[in-house]
Amino acid sequence: MRFVWPTSRGWFVALSSFAWLGVALVNHSVFAFLLACGTAALTAVSLLCALLSLRGIRVIRATSGDASTGQVVDLPLRVVNLSWRRRQDIILEERVPFVPGRILRIVVPPLLSHEDRLVRRRALAMVRGEFDLDRVVIRSGDPAGLFARERRFRCPTKAVVYPGLEPVPDLILSRHETMHSMTASPISAAGMSQDFYGVREYTPTDGLRFIHWQSSARYGRLMVKEFERNATMSVAVLLDANETFVSGDDEMSNLEYQIRAAASICHHCAGLYCELAFAAGGDRIILQPPRPAPEVQHDILYNLAALKPGRVSLPDVAFEMASLLPAGTVVFCLSLSQSRPLQEALETLVASGLEVRWFCAERETFQPRAKRQRATDGARAPGSRLIAAAQLRPDMRLEEALSLS
Repeated sequence: MRFVWPTSRGWFVALSSFAWLGVALVNHSVFAFLLACGTAALTAVSLLCALLSLRGIRVIRATSGDASTGQVVDLPLRVVNLSWRRRQDIILEERVPFVPGRILRIVVPPLLSHEDRLVRRRALAMVRGEFDLDRVVIRSGDPAGLFARERRFRCPTKAVVYPGLEPVPDLILSRHETMHSMTASPISAAGMSQDFYGVREYTPTDGLRFIHWQSSARYGRLMVKEFERNATMSVAVLLDANETFVSGDDEMSNLEYQIRAAASICHHCAGLYCELAFAAGGDRIILQPPRPAPEVQHDILYNLAALKPGRVSLPDVAFEMASLLPAGTVVFCLSLSQSRPLQEALETLVASGLEVRWFCAERETFQPRAKRQRATDGARAPGSRLIAAAQLRPDMRLEEALSLS
């Protein structure tokens, strides 16, 4: 770690002092001797000022918020000047893996005596995941700019960047979208069903598409349509994260596309109050049994944020999840390949009474055009009369992609 070091200007001034001293010794010139002493004194004073420039400065991490990819995240810091002296500009720098360039750098204006300042740092989150943030570097120097000074502070914290969400308003989960039947739940609920029940006052958990505008205008407040509940709806999301089939490690890979699709489906289900289950392969098997979607949504989004590709195959995950699902569950299978074992596993789910919708984002389709080539990991699964995969492309919007099956 560099403690203090000369800048290019500092090197010039220090070397010039030696040069003028040499001229004074050779020519016995008073003027050259005075210049040598002046530049040497300036170098010494600047070095002392640089050494003291960050003395009494403290950096404390303030509470930061989480964000989704494509959103601005706030990473505030508190900078405290414990000294009676006014400080000059300070540079704050931190390595943040999920922002563009992976380095977040900001200039803090001069601090007053004993000032405690909250420095708001805002950046665009581009990479999902759970990240450990630790060291914050501060830099300053002397007023003449001859030396630079650096200190590092440990401010450990965790930051979670969730997958981005896209609206999927036309996603029909079953023949009749209904509410989950549970203790103390209303007899009817805002949603889609065959039989219209009436209207009631809007609550924040209702979808905007169910607002009854004529009744809202009549009563002067928002009213929503109610439908008779005639079935229990259960939804499951099955996600493939086998590293063998991942097209790359950037935000445009097929895995990131499927993760965004899974997050959008879960967010959509949370507004319908259905039961929601989640399973994924990767570096380990992730299984979340069916629970009311609003209760389990945060846990699923966290697992999607922290998901890492690995060697766990999707057929193994599918068989593990099948025993947890009630008959009639709508299963969204988001795979990265169309292997024969996966085809057989999904056909088994269909035969057991589950409604499977298969969406495949193949590696070759999501690779750059110059790198696309035929798969070498095995033959594609043959067509089946029970189930077939809907092929996804990187230029597809999720609303369009999820309507293919």
